Formats: sequence, C-alpha cells, structure tokens
Amino acid sequence: MPVLILGTHITALGVLRMLTARGVEAFVVDETTDIITRSRWYRPPERTLAETSESDTLADYLQSLELPKAVLIGCSDTWTRAVAGLPPAVRESFPASVAPLETITQLVDKSRFSALVERLGIPHPQTLLVRDVKDLDALTDAQLANAFLKPTDSQSYHRIFGTKGSFADSRQSAARIVERTSAAGISLMVQEWIPGKMANTILLDGFVDRSGAIKAMLARRRIRMDPPRIAATCSDVTIPIEEVAEPAAAMQGLLADVGYRGIFNVEFKFDERDGLFKIIEVNPRPFWFIGHIVRAGLDLPWMSYLDAQDLEVPSAPRYQVGRYGVYEVPDANAILRAWSSFRRPEGPVLRPWLTGDHTLFWLRDPLPGLADVWHAIQRRVRGAFSRVRPRRPRSAT
Repeated sequence: MPVLILGTHITALGVLRMLTARGVEAFVVDETTDIITRSRWYRPPERTLAETSESDTLADYLQSLELPKAVLIGCSDTWTRAVAGLPPAVRESFPASVAPLETITQLVDKSRFSALVERLGIPHPQTLLVRDVKDLDALTDAQLANAFLKPTDSQSYHRIFGTKGSFADSRQSAARIVERTSAAGISLMVQEWIPGKMANTILLDGFVDRSGAIKAMLARRRIRMDPPRIAATCSDVTIPIEEVAEPAAAMQGLLADVGYRGIFNVEFKFDERDGLFKIIEVNPRPFWFIGHIVRAGLDLPWMSYLDAQDLEVPSAPRYQVGRYGVYEVPDANAILRAWSSFRRPEGPVLRPWLTGDHTLFWLRDPLPGLADVWHAIQRRVRGAFSRVRPRRPRSAT
C-alpha cells in the first residue's frame, strides 16, 4: 500500500526518506514549496491540499483522489488532528496508526496537557492559563521574572512568530505579548522556567501499537538547541534507557492512561532544585530527528506503516547508545552564537558533525539541504538590512 505523507519540512522529509528506503511508494500531500519539494523522492498526488486540522476537509480530499487506498502519516500537530478525526468509513481506505482525536487534543493543547499531568501526579513546571491581560494580575513580579509565556498551540504560534514562546522583562512587556498573541487567536500559559544546562533535557521516543504495547523506546540527551532558552533540540546523543528509568515509567503511565497509539516524542527536564524530572510536552507524531532514530535502530515510520494496516509490528528492544544526531542549520547557529559571545558551545562540537546522523544533508539527496541553507542566508540578509535601514526623519509639527 502506498503512503500519503502530510507535512512539509524536516520531519516530513525524514519520513519520506525512511519509507522510500524501504521501497514504499510515497506521496506528499501538502500544497507547498518547502524544502521537501527538492528531494529526489518527492512526489505529489494528482492534487495537493493546504494544511488543515479539519477532518471533514481532509476526508473530502481523500475521497476525491484516484488513489483507492493509502496509509496516512501526519507530520504536524495540525495534520495529526485531521487524521485522528477522520470518519471510520474513510479510515477503511486510508488507515493510520494514530491515537483517538480526544487523546491527540489532550496532548497538543498545552492547557489540557497541564491538567492531565496534574491529575496523573507527574512532576511538571508550574503553569497558569492566560486568557487575557487581566490574568497576569494573579502573578507576582518575581513569578513573572522566573517564567515564560508559552502558547497552548505551539505549532500555530511558531508559524506566526517563529519561536516556541517568549520571555517578558516586565509586566508591561508581558501584557504586550498577551495582546499580540490573543489578536492572532492563540492563548498563552505562563510556565515556570526550569534552570539548568541543556544536557538536563531528556527526550524519549518510541512507538505504541494498536493493542497498546510499546514496541520501541529510546532515550536521548539534548546537547544544544537554538535559540538557547526556548527552542527545539538541534543536536543530541542517545543514552541507555536505564539512566532515565523514572521519566520513562511516568511516560508509560501517561500513554496507557490516554489510550495512546502511534509514534511519540516526550520531553523531560531534570530540575536540579528538587531532583525531579519534570515533563515538558508530548508530541503525538513524528519529529525532527526521525531519521536519526531509525539509524540508531528504531524504524518508527515503518512501524507506523505496518500498524496502520493491522500487520504485525516487530519489537525493537535495543538501539545504539552514544549515537549523535544533528540538525545542521540551527546547530550551526547555536555554535556561532556561542562563539560570537566568547563562550564555549555546550557539549561536543566536532563529534556530532563528523560522526553523527545528519538530519538535513544527505549525499544521496543533497538539494533539500542546499535549499535550507539558502533560505537561512536570505533570512540573515533580510535581518541585517532591517537593522541598518535608516529611519525616516519625523516631519516638523
């Protein structure tokens, strides 16, 4: 059965590369000009579709295709919501290994996620939902100074503002951030900032099949991220799962409680103040480093492909420890940012680049990497011109 990949950037590119390496015929649904279109394996179906969370829109699109059957793999929160909500009749022809829509919503909506982990007793950063500026009155200045404003819908926020959240240097700046975000239709939470080095962040990745069995689980330690305080991992290293038994047990309890199915990525951060691993978020879908995880020994896209068709999913109990992964453009930014501030970058620099799994640049598929570098150069040039552009003199009054 062919597969329809719903996504545009590095995550979807990794899934495309991994499945085509298995000989699976793959099509990319998105209406996009993103770097995935530069891949040698990129193929669109006869019609494309702009990203949507509306299951009815996706169902109408799928039923209009000449393709009679295909496995669906959503590579963003928005697409995953749309796939999870498809009616059973459509899912018969277009199956997917995905959790129920209610489960996906609980994990993706950060306010509901906060309530979930509170109910389960899983340690987590203190949070407060901010619906409007008045909600900030419940916080002291000290609490605001040690927290950041985090969107309840992180992917929508990132598409608009280009970050995963914002720090506020005053109550006034916090109010401005809330007003700006509310105008974009996105609500915020004030979340406690957990101090500590980047290596305190642990990532747990794996797969749960249709019976609820965890078929694969891997642990990684963050090396760097960019920007340095609120961002996604741009280099990591795999570590033994035994080193993080406590968060792994908490994660398994959470997934069982919500009836999870499919690929997962869970982030924890160790809080040196109280000695607890605190859960940050759960991504109910593939993620940036999906190809790196495959090369370490867990072929999560292949498991998703098999499980969607009710085929046997082989267990992958072991993986390669000490294997590095690097997403080149943001990791280069992180290294250069440190050097320009006369600081040593956190973690090893040469080893991930020389021996690790490159997320973007593949010798067999070089054009997506070249396109992403070109886009990064263009962004830097635009940013430089915007900073040096002279202001217009004010007219006399």
